[in-house]
Formats: sequence, structure tokens, C-alpha cells
Amino acid sequence: MKSLFKTGTDVADTRITDLPVPEVGPGQVLLRVEACGLCGSDLHAWRSDPGYEWIATPLVMGHEFVGTVVESAADVTDWAVGDRAVAVSIQGCLECPQCLAGRANRCAKRQVIGLNYNGAMAEFVVVPAVFLIRVPSTMLAAVAATVEPLSVAAHAVLTVGRVEAGQRVVVSGAGFIGIACALIAKDAGAEVILLGAPHDAQSRLPAAAALGIDARTVDTANWGQPDVWVEASGAQSALASAVETTRVGGTISVVAMYTQAPTASVSLIVRRELEVRGVYASVADEYAHVIDLLDRGRIHVSSLVAEFALDDALSAFEAAAASTVIKPLIVPAPVSAS
Repeated sequence: MKSLFKTGTDVADTRITDLPVPEVGPGQVLLRVEACGLCGSDLHAWRSDPGYEWIATPLVMGHEFVGTVVESAADVTDWAVGDRAVAVSIQGCLECPQCLAGRANRCAKRQVIGLNYNGAMAEFVVVPAVFLIRVPSTMLAAVAATVEPLSVAAHAVLTVGRVEAGQRVVVSGAGFIGIACALIAKDAGAEVILLGAPHDAQSRLPAAAALGIDARTVDTANWGQPDVWVEASGAQSALASAVETTRVGGTISVVAMYTQAPTASVSLIVRRELEVRGVYASVADEYAHVIDLLDRGRIHVSSLVAEFALDDALSAFEAAAASTVIKPLIVPAPVSAS
């Protein structure tokens, strides 16, 4: 099968190559990949950035995907050929207290498909059936492939941020996650402002505005004093602004990663009694929630994606690194498993 294969720590060590179609083991399902998204974690892994030394190679990357079942192990009874699914990307041990409480994203033994073991930037992928979630047969592949990052946004906004109708919410960061957070907060009934950098005014903020989001650059005044601030940019100044601006007793939900330590004032956090909470990935219930939102047409994301053929996958990485697209999707050509 055709695959995007990372064999070492240099970007030149990632290339298109042919690999055997993976064999199905006990409890596993083989899916034909329909589309696979590319996110910031994939970029970090591709470049072997600091903090990503743990990435196992050789490796097929890719954790944001949708696929169709083509084979399942004999002990898998709830999945049939032709079923469509997405995979929970953060996969816990299912036995520890965190997993048993429904918080597998906090599991100390968690693994990430496409980072710890072979993922979906290929024509086929094998996934433990227990981590699969159904998607409607009618949902476009380019939409279904965004379920994983949308679930992260739902975790940031609804679970961690606890956004409610009538609240004022600021989201900083105009990438896909930031726009998704704004969409989900607006769907929850909040008044939302999305903040982007000045260069986002070229395409990202207009794309968000076309979806009904109040999208502004960070140099625009009158953000107000939000009840909840969702920080999705990874910019030091954004977290500092969140601490300075969020209302007394408000919540800051931090879904971004930072290449440099932020310089937000801890004294302000103390004096304003702000609740600053980290956001890491998502859990199965949040996947199901965003699938329902998409299926009922309550949020729309198809205008935010750009498709790349698997043969052109390295161009997708380069476009993502240059921020010339919002959400690149790698789309293998239809193939047969035989």
C-alpha cells in the first residue's frame, strides 16, 4: 500500500513509499482510509521538534482520519465490512482509574495512533476496534476527517471551559482548532469573538467570518471582559492578554502548545481569582457530540479544508508549515485491499 513513511529525525527522512497492507490481529479492524487530516502535532513530529523526541520511527503518521471497514478480526462482532468510522486518537490502557472514569486522555500509559504506532497517512490502517466510533454513511469524508480536531475543540470549550449560553467568550488563534472552538462556543449560545494575528486577515479571519463568527485581529480594541477565554494560538502575548482581560473569577482554557514559556502574570491570576486550565486531546463522548453537530448541520467546516493527494502529501506538510491552508487533508485514491 502507498504510505507516507517517516524513517528518521530529518524532514528528508519522510517520503512516499510502498508498505505491506497491515494484518489484522485480535480485536482489530482494517480500514481503507478515505481522508486523513494534518495537525500541529504532525508538523512537530515531521520536523522532530523539541518535545517530540519520543516519536517512534519508522512510522506512518496520521491520527485525524475517517475510513471504511474492509476486514475485522474473528473476535470483533460489532463492526462489519462497509461500516465507516473515525478513531479516538488518544488511546488509554482502559484499566487505570483515569480510563475507568472516562478520562483516557489523562492515562499515564496512553498511546497516540500515528505517533506511537502506524497511523492513517496511508491507503489502509489497522485500529483496535474498541477505539472506533461510527460516522454516518452520508457524511462527506472531508468533513468526517475533521471529527478528531473538532472533538478537541469541544473538550476545550464545553468540558474544560464550561461555556454556557449567554456568556461572552474570546478565542485567540485563527487556525482550525481556534475556528472550531469559536463555532462550538457559538453553537452553545455564547457571544464569541475570534482573535487572529494581523496576517490572518488575509484568509483565515475571512473564512471564519463567512461561517458567522465575529473575527478580528488582535490589534482591534473592545474585546470586553470575557467570561471564558480559549487560548488556541500558542502565542505568549495571547496568554498574557487572557490573564489581563478575562473577568474576575473567569476561566482561561488553554488548548495551545508553546515553543517558548509564556510570560503571563501569575500575580494577576491570583488577584483576579482566574481559573487557568489545560486542555489535552479529547474523549469518546466528545467525538460523538461533534459527529451529532455535523450530522444535524449545526456546525459547518467543509470550507476550511484543502485536499491533497497522498502522492502530494509532503506538499500538504509544507502548506501547513507555511500556514497557507487552514486544514490540509491527505486523500488516498480508491484502492482494493486484495
